[in-house]
Amino acid sequence: MLSVGVVLIGLLLFWPAAGIALMWGFLIPVAPGLVTIAPGLWRNICPMATFHMLPQKLGIAQNRRMPEWGAAALSTVGLILLFVIVPMRRIGLNVDGTLTAIMLLSAAVLAGTMGMLFEMRSGWCTTLCPIHPVEKLYGTNPAITFKNARCDLCEACTNPCPDSTPEMTPTLTGATRVQQWLGNFVVGSFPGFVWGWFQVPDYPPSQVGNAEIFTAYAWPIGACIVTYAVFKVGEHILRHRHSARAVMHRAFAAAAVSTYYWYRLPGPASLLPDWFPWVSHMVTTPFFVWFLVFRSPRVSWLTRPVMASAYWSARFATTANKNLIRVAPGEA
Repeated sequence: MLSVGVVLIGLLLFWPAAGIALMWGFLIPVAPGLVTIAPGLWRNICPMATFHMLPQKLGIAQNRRMPEWGAAALSTVGLILLFVIVPMRRIGLNVDGTLTAIMLLSAAVLAGTMGMLFEMRSGWCTTLCPIHPVEKLYGTNPAITFKNARCDLCEACTNPCPDSTPEMTPTLTGATRVQQWLGNFVVGSFPGFVWGWFQVPDYPPSQVGNAEIFTAYAWPIGACIVTYAVFKVGEHILRHRHSARAVMHRAFAAAAVSTYYWYRLPGPASLLPDWFPWVSHMVTTPFFVWFLVFRSPRVSWLTRPVMASAYWSARFATTANKNLIRVAPGEA
């Protein structure tokens, strides 16, 4: 995947039409389905994670411990980036290869820098990455657990570890109120955000003005506020029924990914037969509703590696640490 990323950057810079087709026409449309069914596989092959872990593998990382306030701040920035970058696709990224290449290169440099400074995956993969909130939303109910290809030893760099905690959701997050609110907001807002994004056309950069920028952001942000309001009403009604609330959270995740594939067909629309969109709707929506809502969550994304010390093993074997650690190492 890292090699694919290098090729992709080259295509975006020197053969933009091919690079855009590969980036926005194939890789990105496949990603939500992959993250939903096998988030652990995606976490193992993500090119940005490779850049982030490179200083660690080369032995040049400073391995600074990520404080709770730092994780909360970076998670906030990551979510803001998600809600900023996705609408940017409509005002340039979807049609401008150079702009997309600059975005990817900037993210790679930032991921590598954070990996140089902070311990293990705490600087990017579990905090600052704009895709991480979507990973936790769509990856609520994975089908399979993979071996962890990133971490040889568990340093407990993030608490709880999104890769190794069964039933990981956006709401199962750090101890700060900021992180808990961010997770709650992602669940409730994302179906509207996805739907609103598809109501906006692509604008070439040469035609982008204030009106186009306003349109690109008003539709997804406005719609996400509406669905979040509906979500909060449901939260209030079900406030004493934890299991029902969990099902509602998974239903909102299913609504978001189903909405994406309702509009985004797996291939060029001009080359597909007229009946294909309806078949796609009848297959993808029921599948994701069944997969996320009606299946019971069972497994984690990745298998937790051996703990790095007896100290961390003791912490992970108890629930005394603010009830954040839910299972001990080795337990299914």
